[in-house]
Amino acid sequence: VSRMVASQPVWLQVLELMLIADLVQYGVHRAFHRQPWLWRFHAIHHSIREMDWLAGSRLHLVDVIITRAVVVLPAFVLGFAEPALYAWLVIIALHGVLNHVNLRFRLRWIEHLLVTPRFHHWHHAVTPPDRNFAVHFPWIDRLFGTHYLPGERWPDELGIEGHPVPAGYAAQWTYPLRRT
Repeated sequence: VSRMVASQPVWLQVLELMLIADLVQYGVHRAFHRQPWLWRFHAIHHSIREMDWLAGSRLHLVDVIITRAVVVLPAFVLGFAEPALYAWLVIIALHGVLNHVNLRFRLRWIEHLLVTPRFHHWHHAVTPPDRNFAVHFPWIDRLFGTHYLPGERWPDELGIEGHPVPAGYAAQWTYPLRRT
């Protein structure tokens, strides 16, 4: 299988990587929202009340290790070529920054094909919770019934109901480890 995958054109491998990674990350991301012990780590990312271009990097180390390990594993097992992996990593980095920026613009026709800032801002909205888990393709959320993108609106409030996560790096580092 790995020879067959690596022999494909790089552009096709990149699209396949995006699809496979998004399907896997959808499941992992949803688990982080549904499992209380995982949520405590992921809540650090959702504790932001205002989006900025660095918000995508505001993650607890445990969240990063689990998510990256599970998402990247299929890419290595299936044998994607290094140029495709590098291109995919650049796309992930740029897309992550774009979807967390604090700019309100619409990309109407793209919203059906690719995750946009407005789509992802609704993921970070206080209400409704647990929506829009996809990283690249919003149709994955439609497929699993978690898609939410109301008309022209943007969320009124970002963060977590009651804002339970403490401020400050050290406090956030230890927050998931405390007893509730």
